[in-house]
Amino acid sequence: MDGELTPIEQAKAILGEHFENYLIVATDNPHECDVEYNNSFAALGLANIAHKVISEGLIPNPDNDVDIVWEEDLDEDDSSEF
Repeated sequence: MDGELTPIEQAKAILGEHFENYLIVATDNPHECDVEYNNSFAALGLANIAHKVISEGLIPNPDNDVDIVWEEDLDEDDSSEF
């Protein structure tokens, strides 16, 4: 990799240019993940809010009005239009 950035390095460069703080969590192996951030305090806050958003969106809760549209649903909708 002569001078080429890894995908994580590319993401860090782009996010760092456009956002004050960022948190990147990615994995390609079960039970492992790469975590990159530019500010530990902001990363904790971003992780907490991401957990809340994902939990409320994935776990059915009558108090939230979230409708998840899965990719398969979009594909089926698109094919019925033609």
